[in-house]
Order: sequence, then structure tokens, then C-alpha cells
Amino acid sequence: MANRDDFRAPVIRTIAQRAGYRCSNQTCLRPTIGPDGADESASIGVAAHITAAAEGGPRYDPTLTPEERAAAENGIWLCQTCSRLVDVDITSHSIDQLREWKTLAEMRAYLGIRGFAIVISRSFQKLEDKMPSLLAEMREDLTGAPFVREFIIGSKNGSYNRDPQNRIFAYLFEDHDNLKPMLKVMQNYDAIIETTYNDVDRFEFTEDFVEYLLLPV
Repeated sequence: MANRDDFRAPVIRTIAQRAGYRCSNQTCLRPTIGPDGADESASIGVAAHITAAAEGGPRYDPTLTPEERAAAENGIWLCQTCSRLVDVDITSHSIDQLREWKTLAEMRAYLGIRGFAIVISRSFQKLEDKMPSLLAEMREDLTGAPFVREFIIGSKNGSYNRDPQNRIFAYLFEDHDNLKPMLKVMQNYDAIIETTYNDVDRFEFTEDFVEYLLLPV
């Protein structure tokens, strides 16, 4: 097995403290330390490598020295669940993405101890770059019906009893590859809200996203 450039205890402590002992995933932010129910404390935090500690690992960067690979700058504080997620779903968790999380987590902790809060505002233009065809269809739908907010997803062969007095949009798996994963990303960007019920995949546009789609192109 290749040698691993693991973090030493003082580096792990620095990574955790700079994140305020909260998960750095901006859609999680779970506290990672607290009482264990008795007289002790429990921790669910992990100092994860942004670029892998050893060759063959997630996001491994051969240009780094062992010292750089084991430095606090290459670490991000995550809960155990998010730590596993970022190493399994590497495509969705790039080096740039993790570094952005790390920066925002440290900014949040810095402002938090000074009595301020940080509000994350993601650029919908990034969604435009990731899924142009889907957003183009949504823009066209909203241009024709600017007061509709709800939509469902499904197959061309599916059926859904719609209320003729309450219009709703529909987007189809046959028209958009990876439709469900794309909608998950849109939720992370606060562009849509899931309102699924009765086994129907149903969503609602947020007002900020509607305003963005209806801006002059």
C-alpha cells in the first residue's frame, strides 16, 4: 500500500477549529461535537483530504509534496456522512468545490464569533452552464405562464391527473439525461423546492429563480 500523508493531531485540531467544529458542506453545516448523553463529549467530525493522502485516492494531486498534502490547507472539516459522500461521488465534489466549502466555512466561523452571519447566494448562471437545455425549457415555460410555480417530472408513458384550474409544468426523463441529479443540484442552489407527495415527483420554483429566468436575455 502506498504511503499516506495523513494529518497530524495538531493539524486536525486546526482544521476543525477554523471551521468552528461544523461540517463545511454548505447544505449540511451540522455541529460535529457535543455532549454524548453522559458526562463526556462525542465527535462526528472528520478532517478530510481535499486532494488524497495517497496515490489512487479521490482527487489525488501528484504535484503536491508530502508536506503540502498533510498541511491544514489541504484539509476540510466534514461530518462523517459528508466525508464519505465527497469521496464516493467524486464527480460532484471537485477540488474547487471543496475549497469553496472550506473558504465559506472559515468565513462563517470568523463572522460567527464576532456576532455576524454569512448568507450564501449562489449564482444561477452556474446552473445555466451546467444544464442549459433544462433551463431553456423552464425559461420558455415561465415566459408563457409567468405565475405558474409548480412542476412534475416523469416519463412520456406516465400519467398524472392534473387540475385544469391549476396549471403545472412537466419535464421528462426522455428529454433530459440525469434529470433527477440535475434537480438535486438545483435544490442545492435554492432554485427549486421539492414538494413531492402521493408518489409524484413534484417541485416548486423559488421566486429568486423565477426572477432570474424572466430577466431579458
